[in-house]
Amino acid sequence: MTGSVHTQAKDVELFPGRRNRYGFFGTVDKGGDPWATGWWRYRVPGLGEVDWRRIIDRFHDLGYTGTVSVEHEDPVWGGTPEKVRQGLRIAHRTLSPLIEP
Repeated sequence: MTGSVHTQAKDVELFPGRRNRYGFFGTVDKGGDPWATGWWRYRVPGLGEVDWRRIIDRFHDLGYTGTVSVEHEDPVWGGTPEKVRQGLRIAHRTLSPLIEP
């Protein structure tokens, strides 16, 4: 793979039954909490819907050797420094076996 590529790892948890109730934009367009979407929320890698093995395997197939940055926006693992660290540990445990040789 040539050129500059930046890869961020973040996950999402879906609540499909709520989508019909809240609509595509959820509750964000109601002027409330931008994180309270109603039918989905960000999660650290490994706690959501993303098939990380499939994605990382594809990176390997393409010859990607760059960094995979974790973008921690998980409200469950936020709020305190210890919870943020724990969320990052979960992401590390999920991704490192797939990335490291």
